[in-house]
Amino acid sequence: MPNGFPDLPSLNALRVFEVVARHLNFRLAADELGVTQAAVAQQIRGLEASLNLRLFERLPQGLALTDAGLGYSGSIRNALAMIDEATRLLRPQASHLTVSVTPTFASKWLIPRLGRFAHSHPDIDLRVLATDRLSHFNTDGVDLAVRYGKPDIGAGLNSELLMEQHIVAVASPRLFEASKVPTSFEQLQAFTLLH
Repeated sequence: MPNGFPDLPSLNALRVFEVVARHLNFRLAADELGVTQAAVAQQIRGLEASLNLRLFERLPQGLALTDAGLGYSGSIRNALAMIDEATRLLRPQASHLTVSVTPTFASKWLIPRLGRFAHSHPDIDLRVLATDRLSHFNTDGVDLAVRYGKPDIGAGLNSELLMEQHIVAVASPRLFEASKVPTSFEQLQAFTLLH
């Protein structure tokens, strides 16, 4: 078979046939394909002529598939789905990465760095979920979460230290004017904590 597939009809005609078979209407098929109704009808006439059989019954209220057309439409739909899948597999897919962070962390640390990240990794579709609630990796579709806490985060999860956190006590200058300045963490517990 030196010519590949000599009995194969035009792929464009097969595509038009699949759309018409789905809608059973030339006008709706033309709208989906972005062509004229006459062009759709011409493709179908040409396909029927090349196959030497009728695929559609022309009715007063529209179209109906013949028995041959019904069987052929299922096979053509499957074949076009296979071509579509093969084509999608050729194209590089963007990797999706969903990161859950607190709103404060997102605004103060992550968002200022997103431009540089996107420039360095254009193939990664980064999605940021800014929430104070704990994220569930399976149900929320989260790949990575950044939270404050201790490394013991639960079974089946890995944790990495992102950065050290420094906590300082901030107090009113009047506290140091008082006679009882706290000198230890335990003494500090007796004072009112605002935040």
